Amino acid sequence: MPRRKPLGLGSPGLTEQPVATWAKAVAVAVGGAVSVTIPAGIFTALPVLRHTIQATGTRDYVFRCSGLVLNADKSVMVTGVIRESRTMPAVIATLGALAGFDTFQAATTAVTLHLSAEDSD
Repeated sequence: MPRRKPLGLGSPGLTEQPVATWAKAVAVAVGGAVSVTIPAGIFTALPVLRHTIQATGTRDYVFRCSGLVLNADKSVMVTGVIRESRTMPAVIATLGALAGFDTFQAATTAVTLHLSAEDSD
């Protein structure tokens, strides 16, 4: 059963709208390239994405979404890359202050990306 968007306060005569949601854990190989298709027919527009990255170790990880495309069949293609910190987290702020130093690099270990998406307003 789909969730429903809550009604606004003091909105007589308005009906609740169904909310489409999707979530999946995606295994990401070394290098960090990500390409996932969200199933067709559950979104009416481009969804709002949320993510977490599960990995062991002491590095920080980021997901850079490079593409979010609503296909004709209403499926959504999500592409991007997982990047890991070059240094330990405590040093990132210091090195980030240096001009031109990129504190993240392509992932050198496999990680799991947990993606979730829901209808945007």
